[in-house]
Amino acid sequence: MIFEPKVLKIESPYKSDRSTIVEEVKLSGDGLDIIVESNNWKIKANFDATWGFRVLDEVDLGEFWTKCDLTQGWLFEVLEGGWNSLEKTRDHFVTGKLYEPREYLIIGLNECVSVLAHEPPVITEQASSNKKINKDT
Repeated sequence: MIFEPKVLKIESPYKSDRSTIVEEVKLSGDGLDIIVESNNWKIKANFDATWGFRVLDEVDLGEFWTKCDLTQGWLFEVLEGGWNSLEKTRDHFVTGKLYEPREYLIIGLNECVSVLAHEPPVITEQASSNKKINKDT
């Protein structure tokens, strides 16, 4: 069963390019933290409450690449046709019946993260080891 994805780009001051990668995915008592970085920036996307997440190689999400890719952005809300839609076809997907989770997709050059959550992540800038060193200081 193939679903045609419908996505909405979530605006961010952090512009993606071909160097954008998902560096780390960490689940803790503070929620789900996803570290995303490019040659120009490094951020943490924090979902304080999630119903689930999955990490897939970008090649396994080919149906999305006409709708979203790194030339367009790195953070999207999947309105239809994503992992959430697939899960809702299962009779025992209780979360989908009780809570109506929203799906977010964070894409990188290789790995991509789908997240089922109540609201978009809080984005905070992190110190990046990739930023160019200013030789004048």
